[in-house]
Amino acid sequence: MKSLIVYYSFSGNNRTLAKYIQHKLQADLVEIKEPKSRTGFTIILDLLFKRRPKVITPPIPWHQYDHVLFLAPIWAGRIAAPMQAFLQLQKNNIKHYFFISLCGSGGNKNISAELTRLVQHAPTAVLELKVNDLLPPEKKNKIRYTSGYKVQAKDLFVFEAALQRFRQVFQPV
Repeated sequence: MKSLIVYYSFSGNNRTLAKYIQHKLQADLVEIKEPKSRTGFTIILDLLFKRRPKVITPPIPWHQYDHVLFLAPIWAGRIAAPMQAFLQLQKNNIKHYFFISLCGSGGNKNISAELTRLVQHAPTAVLELKVNDLLPPEKKNKIRYTSGYKVQAKDLFVFEAALQRFRQVFQPV
């Protein structure tokens, strides 16, 4: 069984998670990139005007993969705009898929519904991990700490139990 991880990361946190999971699953890894540099301001504009940014679509031989895992942050309760754009562009190629987000603290109460709308069918499983869970109590639930936190691979042990449960669904033995 061959697995693919497709990720978008603005801050680097979802990249760290993608590489961590890639190592655990021995999966192929593809990064979604944009032709222009992104800023916090462009994130706000995308959210306000519901814009879909241009993304560089890497060639993916979809038929070679039994499992596809998408990773992206959640911005103001929505899947990051570059991932949204990619999913809409590739929806006809995406069959059986999973989604993980490493986001600040709020996240999205209905990631599955948003994914279903974008891809035209539901994901098999969704997992939301929160940077907030990595912070000391005095810094929890404060956007300046959650948005500025740079996740290191050593931090991810906090999520190991949730990731292990997710791996059992993603790649059953």
